[in-house]
Amino acid sequence: MANISSDKAIRAIVKTAVETYASTFSERHISQLDDPDGTLNMKIHNVFIAVLGPEIQYYTALCRSLDSSLGYMLETMAINIASLGQLKRMLQAL
Repeated sequence: MANISSDKAIRAIVKTAVETYASTFSERHISQLDDPDGTLNMKIHNVFIAVLGPEIQYYTALCRSLDSSLGYMLETMAINIASLGQLKRMLQAL
């Protein structure tokens, strides 16, 4: 088994997570633009923002979606990095 440094492994995890996040976030929102059950359209109905107009509603929903999905991506990435450390300790114990 090849010995990969922790630094390189962490960089690979971060790179993969960020690249995947960027492409799937964009693709999902573009493909769901006209879907009434799509991510943005489900978040767009906010009575306090509605009075500001449809453009503000759209960007507010986009920000809310970005916030929640970015948080999920960071959480998953942190778990993967932590799992890497646990795997390394298990392999060293063998």
